[in-house]
Amino acid sequence: MPTLTDYHMHTPLCQHATGPMDAYVERGIELGLREIGFACHNPLPRGLGGDVRMKESELDYYVRRVTDLQFHYRGKIDVLLGLEMDYVEGLEDYLARQASAYPWDYLIGSIHYLDTKCKLCAWSRSLPFDAEEQYIRYFTLLRKLTSSGLYDIVSHFDVPKRSGRIPGPRGREEMQRALEEIARANLCLEINTSGYRHPELLQPESYPSLPLIERALALDIPLVVNSDAHAPDQVGTKFTAMQDLLLRRGCRQLVRFESRQRITYAL
Repeated sequence: MPTLTDYHMHTPLCQHATGPMDAYVERGIELGLREIGFACHNPLPRGLGGDVRMKESELDYYVRRVTDLQFHYRGKIDVLLGLEMDYVEGLEDYLARQASAYPWDYLIGSIHYLDTKCKLCAWSRSLPFDAEEQYIRYFTLLRKLTSSGLYDIVSHFDVPKRSGRIPGPRGREEMQRALEEIARANLCLEINTSGYRHPELLQPESYPSLPLIERALALDIPLVVNSDAHAPDQVGTKFTAMQDLLLRRGCRQLVRFESRQRITYAL
């Protein structure tokens, strides 16, 4: 059975994605997906990170728009309502209110910033500290995201590698601890195929990399494959190749979501 879902679609509301939402859905139908899910970047208070996400005043519209698509495409493809919700330390109460305010099918947890002011990008090449500190800060925050109880899916696990920097021994140790924390928390890990279209990577690959996927499989972490599409033609990026890779490594199942309930299906 092929991969059934792609749960990581963005919209122009985030200010760095293109194309009408209908076109993402149509592309999912063309690829034979059973489900497609929007997970645009969540609003944050006080305009934090405001140049790459929807505004607080737009969240209601986003939910209504996805709901309209669910109705329009019923019987052709299931359209799910998700959100890519940044974890920012100190905003847990704000995020919890956002998580409970709408009938989400799933919430994707991401770390995009290494500071509470949302100024230090997690994959920046020009941070005021070295690569080791970059990875340590990132995976320390990722473990806090994991233990927060707010999320269903952990997104683009090793995204700091987009900086071109590589972790040292302590960074690699924190990476392993984060995977173990995901397993303990019984969260789903996203295999994000957007790395295949990111030229700044040292080599085209998914987030997480293959050795980390193998470690996740050894830890029995549930997996979902997502494209992190920011344009309609990016839906389902490298899904066939990723499916073959997973099967060769003994992966026989992926998961899907409905009303924040995780459901296993055979790969």
